[in-house]
Amino acid sequence: MSEYEIVHTITDWYDGARAGIAEVDGVPHYYENQWLEGEQYWSEIYFLKSLDAETFALAIEDWEMWLRWEKSFKEGKTTQETHPVLLEDRKRHEELSQVLAERLIINPETDVRAKADFLYGQPTKVKWIIQSKQ
Repeated sequence: MSEYEIVHTITDWYDGARAGIAEVDGVPHYYENQWLEGEQYWSEIYFLKSLDAETFALAIEDWEMWLRWEKSFKEGKTTQETHPVLLEDRKRHEELSQVLAERLIINPETDVRAKADFLYGQPTKVKWIIQSKQ
């Protein structure tokens, strides 16, 4: 049975974490929950894709920009219209978004399938229950 591991980012949220980066056996992975279009609900299954060091660093850089925006928003220093990053971070965020969109792609045929038990807090943690390794 695996232990709870750190969740580095939650980049998609709808009634829970749907995508982001978390550790799997101590290695950063992109995780993505699947919406079952025909069924109209979220699957219990998350796909896990291991990340190379460069992709992980770029994703964390982008996440830190969002965290700065969130802090500024909560302090009333920026508005929702600037979401997801502060104006001074906009250009770099757009560059990173393009790179990450090409790298953070799930392949249901080859990526690991797992169920997740998230513990939301500071920090958020997750326990992965591996269903299949491709």
